[in-house]
Amino acid sequence: MELTNILDKNIIFPKSNYTNKDETLKSLATSFKKEHYIDDIDAFLKDVYHRENEGVTGIGNLLAIPHGKSKSVQKPGVAIATLNNKVEWESLDNDGAQIVFLIAIGIENSKDHLKLLSQIARKLGNDEINSKLLGAKRKEEIIQILTS
Repeated sequence: MELTNILDKNIIFPKSNYTNKDETLKSLATSFKKEHYIDDIDAFLKDVYHRENEGVTGIGNLLAIPHGKSKSVQKPGVAIATLNNKVEWESLDNDGAQIVFLIAIGIENSKDHLKLLSQIARKLGNDEINSKLLGAKRKEEIIQILTS
C-alpha cells in the first residue's frame, strides 16, 4: 500500500482552525465516517486513544501521526489536517503539532500500517516539505506536495 495511492481530497483539510488534539481527532474521524472509511466513530477513536496511551504519536517537527488498528475500519485511509496554529500534542520534541496525519487501518492490515507510517515519516522528515504543507491553501496542493 502506497500513501500516494490512497490520498483522498475528501479527507484533507488545509488551514484548519482546530484548537486542540481532541477536536482534531474527532473531526478527522468524522470525515472518515462520512466518506465510508470507518463505520463507528466512537470505536475508531477508542482504538486511536488506546494507541496514544501506549506512546507518543507526535514525531517532532510539528508532525503527529496518530493511528490505531481498528475493527471499525472498512477501508484504509489517511486523513490530513494542517492547522493554522499548533496544538498541544505529546511529541518527541515537546513542540506540539501543526500537521496531523490520522491513519485508519483494519486489524488485519498490520504490514500496511507500518509501511504507511514509514512512508509518511520519511516524506515529512524534510523541513521544506513541511513548510510547503503548512503554506498550502487547497487540498489539491497538499496532494501535489505529497506525490511529487
